[in-house]
Amino acid sequence: MRTGSIVIAVACSCQTLPAASSWIELNPDCRTALRERGTGRPFMAVGVNYFDPHVGWAPKLWQQFDEQKVRRHLRMVSEQGFNTIRVFLTLQSFHRDPGEVCPEGEALFRRLLAICRELDLRVIPSGPDHWEGMPSWRVSADDGRGLPDWLRTDPFADETVLAADEAWWKAFAGRFAECPTILAWDVLNEPAVPWNSPHMKPRWNRWLQAEYGSTEAVARAWGLPADQVGPWGSIEHPPAVAARGDQRLYDYQRFRTSLGGAWARRMVEAIRQADRGHMVTIGHVQWAVPVYLESVAQYAGIDARATAGDVDFVSVHFYPLAMPRVCQSPEGTLANRVYLETLLQYCSTGQPLMLGEFGWYGGGGIGQAPDWALPPAPMENQVCWGRQLLSVSRGRVCGLLNWAYADTPASNDLSRHSGCWTADLELKPWGAEFGAFARSASRACEPVRPFDAGREAQRPDLRDLLTDPGVGHAWLRKLIDRLAGASRPAP
Repeated sequence: MRTGSIVIAVACSCQTLPAASSWIELNPDCRTALRERGTGRPFMAVGVNYFDPHVGWAPKLWQQFDEQKVRRHLRMVSEQGFNTIRVFLTLQSFHRDPGEVCPEGEALFRRLLAICRELDLRVIPSGPDHWEGMPSWRVSADDGRGLPDWLRTDPFADETVLAADEAWWKAFAGRFAECPTILAWDVLNEPAVPWNSPHMKPRWNRWLQAEYGSTEAVARAWGLPADQVGPWGSIEHPPAVAARGDQRLYDYQRFRTSLGGAWARRMVEAIRQADRGHMVTIGHVQWAVPVYLESVAQYAGIDARATAGDVDFVSVHFYPLAMPRVCQSPEGTLANRVYLETLLQYCSTGQPLMLGEFGWYGGGGIGQAPDWALPPAPMENQVCWGRQLLSVSRGRVCGLLNWAYADTPASNDLSRHSGCWTADLELKPWGAEFGAFARSASRACEPVRPFDAGREAQRPDLRDLLTDPGVGHAWLRKLIDRLAGASRPAP
């Protein structure tokens, strides 16, 4: 932290915005909807993740903010029946200097809130991220691997960054504490603890010392000769290689989880110190649910279930990435239905649960990046999976936010054809169907649909899931085969 660089701004009201709408709060009598404060009317958040589809990739909404265009876009969202948007704050526009709120970004955010108030849309702002670039104070020196700036930062173990983010949240949340248009603060979009960083090694050694007390005890637990462990301060992290049940690897995953959990508690508390009126959540990537991982390093290090008690409602993202691809075969659709239901069940802790991002594509192909090599598909492809997702999630979530508002032609991933509108702002078939769902369901509090208790009881041990992704894949395969067999007609 730079000496003298942290500025805690004096909270100010939203007097510059139009007259207040009602607040949205938790509903103690219903987990499948929130409610309006005062009236008690159910409120299910149904909408989109919003950014202008024509401001580059990653989108630079704030650096190219066009109020007339934004108003047009959001009017379309509101008229289609949606009630909520999620937007992405950025470091360059909102947190350019450590701990300080950029006045230009604050002014633009107030303009967006004013538009949303006029259109009766609620806003979930996601905390500052790298979309418009990384400020120099936040980026570590290149380690020779040629990593992009956004991968050379550690907001979970670098105390300079942690303190700056904590101070920024206190300042920013305090300035908007009286703004009911904000539905909830989303601490960060898809946070993930890195596998390794220069700031993690000393914390890893301190964690081991607190856990075991002596290097001899560490050696015994890991099944290693004492001289292979080394003295405190020099113990290295394990390689990111699957080794089912390996204690050293499991300890490192637990250490990463402890970093993520401490980060979550610290940021949530910073917000609540300045703003007790708004709900707080975290926009978890689906790798925060360790049931289907491609590698041990892919685990986010922030467990969506373990951090549920720190937030007001759990928000998790889901894309149908289990193989085979969804909509390409009945097996692919079944596999991803099972994956989704398993993920939702893992995240169901008694608190409301929101799908803060979900989506699939239709109306073209995606071939710009190896991980997203998807053939051209008709728009019905998107509708097909959307219907599946709604059928699994209804009665289990308090909100659904499509990724994204409109197709984004500059993107090289699913965003290219995942919108409710085309890049030319023509309503897509999925946009029409999801809008109809919004108009019918956003004011309902549906009965809770239970999950299969047997599935939860059979979930593999967390140690195995975190040390060998094959365990989760095999478990999911077993569930899929069981359901597929049950659906086949008897001979």
